[in-house]
Formats: sequence, structure tokens, C-alpha cells
Amino acid sequence: MNQAPFNKNRNDKFILVLNLPPALKKINSNKTRNNNKINADSLEYSIFGTLTPSIDVASQTIPYATQSIKVSSHVRQPPSNFNFSFKIDNEYKNYWVIYKWLDLLNDVKTGHFNSDEIIKIKGNSYLDAYTSMLTVYGLDEYENKKIQFDYIGAFPTSLAEISWNYGEQSEIASSSSFSFTKMEVQLI
Repeated sequence: MNQAPFNKNRNDKFILVLNLPPALKKINSNKTRNNNKINADSLEYSIFGTLTPSIDVASQTIPYATQSIKVSSHVRQPPSNFNFSFKIDNEYKNYWVIYKWLDLLNDVKTGHFNSDEIIKIKGNSYLDAYTSMLTVYGLDEYENKKIQFDYIGAFPTSLAEISWNYGEQSEIASSSSFSFTKMEVQLI
């Protein structure tokens, strides 16, 4: 198979588009930097160091006569978390959005969910207010989108330390982990 000379392994072959959930859109402000606000409706991350979660539909063994046969359970197993590494932008916006999202889920000062009462919903239907969809695009050697992974019902579960090392000339980086309900894939 012939391959283009530019088709080399690179760290930035994937772009993550993070759409903010409704709760975080309520604290969005495009005016100034503020510790209680974020400044984005969605963010685009150049990610590296990620794995697409596996897709598992388990089998079941059914005894038949003196032997056993295996059949599909027709049940999709819950996916593992989506983990990714990313370079932090020069204003720390991409790091700050994930930090504030986690702070909504568990406030650093009070230890409670939604302690600032950003989410005002009747009943217990908070899930739609703090989950969103993440989209990861696989790129070819010419930066064209070739495949799309949609992570539905996503929310952050961790934000890793910032890798500070001024001895190296690389950009500072961090990583995050998101839990999600399902992943849909399509070719573009």
C-alpha cells in the first residue's frame, strides 16, 4: 500500500471539541478573567496520549445436550473512562474550564455538589445540567477530519497535575479523565 511521505506518527493527530454543559454556560462571561466565571461555550483541545475505550458485548455460555454453545448477551458493557493528555493554552482556559466543571461536581470549599446553586432544576434531573458531549476527530496527514468519536453524557472525573519543567522547551501539559454513557463513531 502506498503511503504519503507526510503520513508520519505525530502527537497532534486528534482534536477534542468539548461542548460545555448547560450549568457551565450559565457562568460563561466573555468580558474579563474572573475566578467565578469561564470564558468559552466550547473548547478545542489538541490532544495526545489518548486511547479510544474498548467496546465489549459479552458472550454467554448455554449448555446444549452434552456440550455448550456461546451466544451473544446482546448487552454492551459500560465503557471505561475516556482519558486524554493535552497542552495547556497560554491563558490556561482549557485547564480552567475542566477545573470549574469539577468544582461544580464537588466544590473545593464546601465539599458539596452545586454549592453555588448554579443549577436550578426542579426535582432530581441534574444529569442533563452537568453532562455534555465530547467529540474527538481523527485527522489525516493534511489535517483533514477522517473519523468522529462522540462521547455522550460526559463529565470530568479527574484533572491531573500540570507538568512544569522549564528545563525542557516543550509546552506545559496536563491530562484529564471523563466518564460517559456511550460512544458513537462515524467516518467523515
